Amino acid sequence: MRILALVVCSACGTTPADDEEYVDCATVTNVDTFTVGLEKMGMAGTIDFKLMSVTPAPPARGDNDWVVQLNAVASGVVGAPLTAATLKVTPFMPAHGHASGVTTTVTELADGQYKLSPVNMAMNGVWEVTIRGTTASTTDSAVYKFCIP
Repeated sequence: MRILALVVCSACGTTPADDEEYVDCATVTNVDTFTVGLEKMGMAGTIDFKLMSVTPAPPARGDNDWVVQLNAVASGVVGAPLTAATLKVTPFMPAHGHASGVTTTVTELADGQYKLSPVNMAMNGVWEVTIRGTTASTTDSAVYKFCIP
């Protein structure tokens, strides 16, 4: 009897992927659609964030590489690229109340562009990726929201 129970339970699905609920991204509202240059004005209005590329595109389950462009904003006008900024990237899954658990490394490229790798979204569902940029004169942040099928 014990052997039969083990055989039956082995088909139950014990991996995290099998235990996840299915999310139909076609029915999810209030999320971003990836396009090159997807722009977000920072919450404080001092930094303009542009998502220049995502690999794979659109964002997918697992590890993603992003390139984001940061520009200064003064009096509501987007200006010069921000160099030498410090970025903190936080992927967060609001439905489950947890972050990804994988640290994103930030590499400054050129002209205010930064590579973020990996941006990890380990499960299907809605992810909010907060990018916080800090320079000598300002701190601002923007949130990108994607549904990962």
